Amino acid sequence: MNNNRTAKKQKKTERKTSGPTPSRSMYAILNGFFERHRQTFFVLSMILSVLMCILLFDVKVTQSGDDCDYILSADDFWHHFTFPGYHGPLYPIVLSPVTAIFGINLILLKSFSSIFILLSIWLFYKSFRGKVPDVILIPALLLTSICSYLFFYAAHTYSEPLFMLIQGLFFYFFSKYFLGEENTPSRLKKDWRKYLLLAALALGMTLTRSIGYGVLGAVILFFTIQLRWKNLLGMVAAFVLVFVSFKVLKSMLWPGSGEAYAVTSLLARDAYNPALGTEDFSGLVSRFVGNSNIYLSSCLSQFLGVIDYRPSNYVAIKPLRTILLYALYALCMAVLFKRNKTLLFTGLYAGVMIFATFLLMQTSWAQDRLVVIYYPFILLFLLGGICYLFQTGKLRKGFLIYPAAVLFVGFGTLSITKKRIQWNLPVLQQNLLGDPLYGWTPDWQNFIRGTQWAAQNLEKDAVILSRKPSISRVYAGGRKFAASFQALTVPLEKLEGLSYEGRTLIMVGVSSTVPHGEPLQYIITSNNQHFTIDGTQTKGVYIYAVPNEGLDEFIRTLESEQIKYTLDYHAFLEQCKTMDNIRIYNPDMMCRHLEDSKIDYILLPQLRMNPQKKDGMFINNIHRFVWFISYKYPERFWRVHTIGNDEPCEIVKFVR
Repeated sequence: MNNNRTAKKQKKTERKTSGPTPSRSMYAILNGFFERHRQTFFVLSMILSVLMCILLFDVKVTQSGDDCDYILSADDFWHHFTFPGYHGPLYPIVLSPVTAIFGINLILLKSFSSIFILLSIWLFYKSFRGKVPDVILIPALLLTSICSYLFFYAAHTYSEPLFMLIQGLFFYFFSKYFLGEENTPSRLKKDWRKYLLLAALALGMTLTRSIGYGVLGAVILFFTIQLRWKNLLGMVAAFVLVFVSFKVLKSMLWPGSGEAYAVTSLLARDAYNPALGTEDFSGLVSRFVGNSNIYLSSCLSQFLGVIDYRPSNYVAIKPLRTILLYALYALCMAVLFKRNKTLLFTGLYAGVMIFATFLLMQTSWAQDRLVVIYYPFILLFLLGGICYLFQTGKLRKGFLIYPAAVLFVGFGTLSITKKRIQWNLPVLQQNLLGDPLYGWTPDWQNFIRGTQWAAQNLEKDAVILSRKPSISRVYAGGRKFAASFQALTVPLEKLEGLSYEGRTLIMVGVSSTVPHGEPLQYIITSNNQHFTIDGTQTKGVYIYAVPNEGLDEFIRTLESEQIKYTLDYHAFLEQCKTMDNIRIYNPDMMCRHLEDSKIDYILLPQLRMNPQKKDGMFINNIHRFVWFISYKYPERFWRVHTIGNDEPCEIVKFVR
């Protein structure tokens, strides 16, 4: 006994006098602390995640309407077996039994998003436990559990939560089968079930979000770097088998269904105007740079708490931050290349998915949800690279940089999360107390109330046009609304050789007293240029075809109102050819379009162009459509009802 006590005292004395190096000691102390309390921190992270789901919950839909599209696609799939080809189809299919049993219950449907994200965080922990040092895993887990940007999607019916769940399952099984400490030899005959399972999960990722195809690139790159050719062969063969089998099954069950996003549309210069063609190499480079600035300099920097919360993804862009983040990624990849293959695969996966996103997504689609789904993996990889960089070697004395970086990100994340919770809680309270539209600006409140009034008071078989038909349908108890459409325009070539027998063409400048009625043929506008009529500049021009017997009287009317006009059609047409961005509207063609679409009523909300500011500017494409027709045929529209005095929503009847 005395000898044992003496030996223990001697060891204590040795540790006090010699001791390990400070940097190694700091790493060992922190890692040992997190290892001893691993389970406690895991439970804490799950509790924090549940609290975040509750505190950031939102009973309303988003103003984009995409979340409503998923709900309605789920309803259509269950009742009509319609394959959801427009968006990622798997999410609506998963939701379809819920809508079948409970109907369009927003709170219940949103709760599934919370469950998916909570399960994804649990899988994140399970996937990396034992394969990544706890001094890296636990901080990444805790920082993820307080990221408000992530939990915003736990309160909405977007596909991101389901994607994160399937992504987590893929990482869990890939980590279990291929990221062990020992490289076990691959036996394709025995391990084929593993490959098929992972291929099925990869298919699930692609059916939830098209970008999921990138996981195959990450796997191929990882096995190639590791020189694991049998694993590579098995995985590729399983992918091909599963994907081809699904395509065959889909063609049999839903032969006419489309794809969520075709490659041609993703590579188009303008996704909404295919006529402009596809991007060339310089265009793709420009797109990649633009998306890098949006998603790294702004979005990812907000996730990390580097910059404060900004409501728009386009603000606070600093290219220097983008360059630094790319440099940090490259440094971490170099550090981890031979140090930890689990973190290496994590970095490759995040890099491939981010690269594909930046290359394929239009910069105008800037939405943080395109990258927030990778945030836990990006965070883990970056923390892992910094930790390993200062763990050993000449840089070990700088290990304090690692906990300082964790604390910096932690305080920044908490600051943003606190602000968002403080903003959301009063809104959530009022929503749950009986005002489901509280928190929306008056323009949106009036639009929703106008939708509900129309659904309850108009004929059951009436076709109602809405700018946001999916949102209208959700808030109208499932009643269908017709989708709005862009104002129909006429190509300039259509005006070549334009003539009317027994009529004279006369071009009239814009004025509040320009004549209405049947002689009006075309209305021409330009976004950034002015027309010149009789020596005077005007923002728009009306083309009339006036009967010859009434021409003199028509001209006297114009002159009495001091309205500028010209009879020189050829000179006016040549002027139009020199101008850019002119739009030519034909009221008769637009009227026929409403008739062919069997439209009975139209909702005319004044939805703000800038959601953050009331400046009198609102999205007016439907108003313009109605206005162009009514200028020629004022009797075709009757105002039926108006909701709200400020930023109102009008309901008008189209007389067919």
